[in-house]
Amino acid sequence: MLIITYISACILFLVSFLHVYWAFGGNWGTNSVIPTKSGEKAFTPRAGMTLFIALLLSMAAIILLQQANIVHFAVPNVIIQVGSWICMIVFSIRVIGEFNYFGIFKRQKDTHFARMDTGLYIPLCAFLSLSFLLAIIL
Repeated sequence: MLIITYISACILFLVSFLHVYWAFGGNWGTNSVIPTKSGEKAFTPRAGMTLFIALLLSMAAIILLQQANIVHFAVPNVIIQVGSWICMIVFSIRVIGEFNYFGIFKRQKDTHFARMDTGLYIPLCAFLSLSFLLAIIL
């Protein structure tokens, strides 16, 4: 269980750092992480929202580490418990998707993003969701 927690936390911090990089103008990987519609990006994320997502991802990593008793901060256990459940649910919802651009029930399946979603993002979110579940029950 410990190795799964460490791997998951590292993934969450890495993805958080990627969001910070993108928020400050980085372009590496952006063609693979935003859904497209008729060859154009379906939306353009703003820097503030991208930084907010980076913060949430880092918080998720810290919550996971505290839930697994790897780190200890002066935060009430109930907040860590609720945070762990929320993270598990959010990553599970991301696996299911919104039935159009991402998730296992997406309709748009012929774009580069859709292929990346199927091959990488969905399994990654399922792994993260399972990691939170294991941290909760063990």
